[in-house]
Amino acid sequence: MNELRTVGIVGLGRMGLTLAAAFGRAVGPDRLFGSGRSAASVARFEQAAPGARTASARELPGLAELIVLCAPQSALPAVLDELRPRLTADHLVVTISNRQPLSVLAEAVPGPVAKLIPSAGNEIGAGATLLVPGPGMTPLAVEHHLELLRTFSTPFVITEDQGRAATDLASCGPALLAAAAAAMAQAQRRRNAPLPPELAEQLATCSLEAAGRLVAAGASLPDVIDRVAVPGGNTAAGLAAAREGLAAAWRAAFRATEDNERSGHPAH
Repeated sequence: MNELRTVGIVGLGRMGLTLAAAFGRAVGPDRLFGSGRSAASVARFEQAAPGARTASARELPGLAELIVLCAPQSALPAVLDELRPRLTADHLVVTISNRQPLSVLAEAVPGPVAKLIPSAGNEIGAGATLLVPGPGMTPLAVEHHLELLRTFSTPFVITEDQGRAATDLASCGPALLAAAAAAMAQAQRRRNAPLPPELAEQLATCSLEAAGRLVAAGASLPDVIDRVAVPGGNTAAGLAAAREGLAAAWRAAFRATEDNERSGHPAH
């Protein structure tokens, strides 16, 4: 498989639009195509990737080498029926669903397959992407795909059985961390701290941003903790009090994501 130069996205929900913005940056809007079921989703696609074009799912294989399946799991059989007549062994078909086994997808299409788990930050060139190479995807094809992903993310190659746990950290992570910061601000307000809600949220947001920038500059997570948590100091006392509760909260969150995925609800 040659270097991927054209991309078609089927399904223009939240993650489809995130990838539209990301791939629009990676390949250029003239090489990006989207297929949505409603006029509203098409309008959102055109806003997310100005200059990109829309097409029916049946037309996409004639326009794009990389086909990204962002449609709901329940709609995938019908989507594949539309795509299949024009798919060839030269197309790479990628699903963003952890619930779609790659062995099953490989039986439905003539070419290589993979999973791609995006993150909300990809639309601004940040965050992780998770790539699970599937049947038919050669090491050279993997490297070509990673090169494409590096234009808008930090990509990681994982195995299919790592998908759920890795998705919790990489894809669910931004929302979970934002919720944790919001909970910090709310906890101070519930203690009757003399802080307006807007100020409390701004301060928590600045802390979240500062931690991210320190890590981006090369600090590890333990490094960030050690820079602030002086032994015997207030931060160290707060960490000691919160550590077990935080760990229990994250374990509960990850159990919930796993249970939700097994139940067949939306992945993100």
